[in-house]
Amino acid sequence: MPWANGGGTSYEIASDRNELGEWTWRLAMAPVNEDGPFSRIECVNRSLAVVEGAGMLMSVDRKKLQCLPMQVVRFRGDAITEAMLTDGPILDINLMIRRKVADGEMAIVSEVGPLEVASIVVAVGGSAQVQCGDSTIDLEPHDSILDCDAETVSLVSGTVCVVSVKRL
Repeated sequence: MPWANGGGTSYEIASDRNELGEWTWRLAMAPVNEDGPFSRIECVNRSLAVVEGAGMLMSVDRKKLQCLPMQVVRFRGDAITEAMLTDGPILDINLMIRRKVADGEMAIVSEVGPLEVASIVVAVGGSAQVQCGDSTIDLEPHDSILDCDAETVSLVSGTVCVVSVKRL
């Protein structure tokens, strides 16, 4: 999906997009190959993590925000945001939530054990193995589990991005 500012492309993992193409939450991955502005999206909160590459330095409404690999940063989607790559291209994962309509959290987890409130699990930084109830699921890089209905979801190995979302 092309970015709103035309500067790149994102690959949607999941959203609650309706038949008109509108969403209240959206999870996507995007390669960032050069320095430049972020698309401004009104009334949206963003959570972003660099999952491949050295990272980037962001200017969010003139405040510096360091995006280190596998660390989640949060900022307002309507802020004036510029990205400067630290050392070459990166791949990020980005959760966008419409304020006052939905709520959500995103975390990068590499510690083996239960994944709290996991609506979506995405393998980042290589392959991963996740226990979903009685089933063990092998995930290749960037594979995801959407809506595991099991009461317990646990990380067996690897690193994952864990997302929980809900409409208000």
